[in-house]
Amino acid sequence: MTTQSTKSASRNCLPSATSSTISLSWFAATTLLGAFLVFQVQPVISKCVLPWFGGTPAVWTTCMLFFQVLLFAGYLYAHLLRTFFRPLFQGCIHLLLLGIAAISLPIEPSNAWKPTGTESPTIHLLWMLSVHVGLPYFVLSSTGPLVQAWLSYRDNSDRVYRLYALSNAGSLAALLSYPFLVDPLLSVSNQSVVWSLMFCLFVLVQGVVAIGLFRVPNPAGNLPSTISLLKNTSEDKTGGWKVKCCWMALPALASTMLLVVTNHICQNVAVIPFLWVLPLSLYLLSFIISFDSPAWYKPKWTATITLVAICFIPLLNVLPGYLQLITEVSSYMVILLGVCMLCHGEVARLKPASSKLTQFYMLMSGGGAVGGFIVAILCPLLLTTNFELPLSLAIVTGLAFVIFFTCRSWNRPDYDWSIAHRLKYATLTVIAAPLLAMSFASHDESIASERNFFGVLQVLKDERGLRLIHGSTIHGMQLLGSRNTEPTTYYGEQSGVGLVLQATQRTNENLNIGVVGLGCGVLATYGRETDHMQMIEINPAVINIANTHFSFLRDSHAKITTHMGDGRLILERMQNEEFDVLVLDAFSSDAIPAHLLTREAFRLYKNRLSNNGVLAVHLSNNHLDLVPLVHRLSQDAKLSSRVMRSQGNEQLGTHAATWALIMRPNHPLWKAAELEQATPPQKMELDSAPLWTDQRHNLVSVLKLW
Repeated sequence: MTTQSTKSASRNCLPSATSSTISLSWFAATTLLGAFLVFQVQPVISKCVLPWFGGTPAVWTTCMLFFQVLLFAGYLYAHLLRTFFRPLFQGCIHLLLLGIAAISLPIEPSNAWKPTGTESPTIHLLWMLSVHVGLPYFVLSSTGPLVQAWLSYRDNSDRVYRLYALSNAGSLAALLSYPFLVDPLLSVSNQSVVWSLMFCLFVLVQGVVAIGLFRVPNPAGNLPSTISLLKNTSEDKTGGWKVKCCWMALPALASTMLLVVTNHICQNVAVIPFLWVLPLSLYLLSFIISFDSPAWYKPKWTATITLVAICFIPLLNVLPGYLQLITEVSSYMVILLGVCMLCHGEVARLKPASSKLTQFYMLMSGGGAVGGFIVAILCPLLLTTNFELPLSLAIVTGLAFVIFFTCRSWNRPDYDWSIAHRLKYATLTVIAAPLLAMSFASHDESIASERNFFGVLQVLKDERGLRLIHGSTIHGMQLLGSRNTEPTTYYGEQSGVGLVLQATQRTNENLNIGVVGLGCGVLATYGRETDHMQMIEINPAVINIANTHFSFLRDSHAKITTHMGDGRLILERMQNEEFDVLVLDAFSSDAIPAHLLTREAFRLYKNRLSNNGVLAVHLSNNHLDLVPLVHRLSQDAKLSSRVMRSQGNEQLGTHAATWALIMRPNHPLWKAAELEQATPPQKMELDSAPLWTDQRHNLVSVLKLW
């Protein structure tokens, strides 16, 4: 009798020899290290490739899609491995994968992967990620559910879910350490090296856990038949199809909101690691609270705070600039945390027994991948505007509205779902009302709208003329009637670039002018018959709109040549070119690609200038103070710099603009009367300015704090 009891017990837990050899600390260490590497690699690899795609926020969105799909693949692998293989074979298979993944290191792509400008950015980026980080990330992504499944051989209670909270804690540590420790202290290449070394350590640690499976007896019933896997077992109250749909649908909504909010914030502020990390950290925080401290999940309070934050969104435009930035970021972060808490709190409440945890995690990760696919692939294909933001906010409003009224207690998730049925029409009204109000609101006539990897472009028309809008930034305007050849917006005749072009044309009969950032082609108005203007633009939609809806390029007297691709990569290939004037105006909404403002970039610009060449850099920005940085870079390149600030004139269609004018110290143009108002840098300004390089640059250092 005693022998039979011992045999029975061995089926549900690790034998004593294994328990003493493979302690719980190994499972915890594997979980923590794996989770840390999973979320550390995302900002590391994204920052490696961000400069190659113009610094657009879509790089982060596409990377997130890639990692979410691989996360689902890893969870699926863990589920199949646990379901169809005995512990011994699980350990052997995973040890083999760990070894192959270690051989595929390091993860940093070589320069051979730099895009030429003719390929699809999304496909090229996804393929590059697959080759360099695909297998290591796949192995890492399976760690959470796989280690929990292996631990369930020892302890098959719900306590194994505590490792999931531990996993998210490791992920949160990885994210918070990146912008404050890793990015400031390590170069881009060193980040890749350190990550690769830590992955090798992970292989050793998880290898110990996998080897421990060799001593685990084959659990009874561990290999169910294929037919039984397809059945809905009536005795499992958590296995119904409605519940499983919730396991996917709620994470899909949270993932969609994460990417929509991140894309919006980065598009209109700056593409910086901190603004990648902050939303993702809140996303992970909701997992930690939901799975490790479910008592903190109070749906009625969460829904209330979320609805209040949503009400702040329409008020943003009436706030002054410095308050608008803080309020906008804060409001969206509160909304994001609220919806993630509602979605993940409900998923955690519906979690199954530990015997089904791999299936549970697989469906959850599948929902996350669905959200990434919607934002990164479907929205650019199906929508011509950023409609996913108001649509997501409307759905979130409806969800919070329903949970607020159906939850009967302020302190715990106690629901009366019959109320939701009675409120169905009110919920539809809450969802539809803001969308209808936005659709019928008075606004300028929309002439065209195009959307691709680089964002949304709109051509708007009012009584004065046509404007090209990217995100929230105007990229040029063309006046109507006889004034359609006048330079407008940031490029007026009194702007820094306008004065430089006019002064240079007086002393040079033939100018070779390079322009990085086409916009709608306003600068072409300065071209003479003897001038050659070479326009460099990374976004094919911009080129199409400039030629289709604006006439600046067609009406210009100069010879116009258009190059498609990232400005810096194109200039690197122009080894025989010497520009008399080189204009740097590569905006992505309000965010400026950091790789265009580094020491290496300025050396490239200097090499592409003629002896008396001028570099004009557009520095107008709502949230970034780039003037000290550009002064410091110019000084480092042995060039002289001054800043020209001009006031806008509404009747002329010009805006206030800030331009940095950079030349060699003895350039004769410095004595021109037009540049008398240009201000040189102050010593204090230079002393406090950052010096960016390709390996070290942090946009936090130039954020305007007021």
